Amino acid sequence: MAGRILFELFFFSIPFLVFGLYVLATTTAEHEGRRQWPVNMLFLIGLGLAVVGFFAMTFLEKREPEMCQKPTRYVDGKLVPGELYPCEHDLKDAGRAGSDDPGGMVELPTDGTDTAGDGTD
Repeated sequence: MAGRILFELFFFSIPFLVFGLYVLATTTAEHEGRRQWPVNMLFLIGLGLAVVGFFAMTFLEKREPEMCQKPTRYVDGKLVPGELYPCEHDLKDAGRAGSDDPGGMVELPTDGTDTAGDGTD
């Protein structure tokens, strides 16, 4: 447990340590008359690359709206890779409660009737 706490504290303190090194280096550079590090420009370049990478990964992802993904899993001690399969259910009710019973079994009707009973969709 102590190792886990030290591990978390170490990673929590990394940004503070990096900022302390930055402040130490820039104040030392100012006293010696040298030019400061171009941190602002490096930050903007890094931010721009992160945003471009985010959108590139989003648009390059192979995803089809009618396909669902079965995750990688263990079956009988062997690793079975994930696979794509056609979705068999209607995804418009995904995330919506199927009943008012908070602990009951959810059973969605398959005949298109209203589950909420108030006429809303």
